[in-house]
Amino acid sequence: MSILMKYLKGWRFRSSTPSLTEGDEINVFVAESEDRDTGLAYIGDTELRIDGAGPETVEKRVRVRVTEFDASDATGRGEFLEVVGGSSYTG
Repeated sequence: MSILMKYLKGWRFRSSTPSLTEGDEINVFVAESEDRDTGLAYIGDTELRIDGAGPETVEKRVRVRVTEFDASDATGRGEFLEVVGGSSYTG
């Protein structure tokens, strides 16, 4: 095995459009609020609308259950479960 192969062993590239499956529970940061009851999270190029995540969840890490996902459009919907962390900004 060459030195380069040893160095690269275990490396892999991540996709900017992850594949989500209905029923998956994931943690994401809510980037913005679409309205009083829907938040938006971005995972790479994927846009996830989160039902039940209003303005109070913006800039917080939340647990979401994926309810719909369209891989061809890299869009999906999820159901807000709980806040699991604070803002990613500290000050």
